[in-house]
Amino acid sequence: MLFSKILVAYDDSDLSKKALQKAADIAKQDEGTVVDVVHVITVPTNQFIVGDVYREVRDSTIKYGKELIAKAENMLNELPNATHTFVKEGQPVRTILECAEENGYDLIIIGSRGLSGVREFLGSVSHGVVQRSKVPVLIIK
Repeated sequence: MLFSKILVAYDDSDLSKKALQKAADIAKQDEGTVVDVVHVITVPTNQFIVGDVYREVRDSTIKYGKELIAKAENMLNELPNATHTFVKEGQPVRTILECAEENGYDLIIIGSRGLSGVREFLGSVSHGVVQRSKVPVLIIK
């Protein structure tokens, strides 16, 4: 078994969908591999978003994150092992890496760019994950 636990960073961008498909392909080749998916939400904060407005923005952001992660769950239905999906709140790079370390993943798969669409080789999140990860990271283009 090359990898036993794979974590996919997912934001519903085309490249994160390709990353999820690559993880599924790896898992299909080795039935002992588990694929889990994390979507990180960042709740916007500033001095004008307080109280009830903040709670509404946060609740709406979490609801949207759960809708995105449900799409990922549908893509993983055919895998032989149970998968887990997570919606976590925080700074994306730090949260992805903490999730990977806390749960013992031995591979992270992430798209080279996310929803921001910045035209560069690596997006800021994928670049940060690659630079700081203690486990191998597979970048999908």
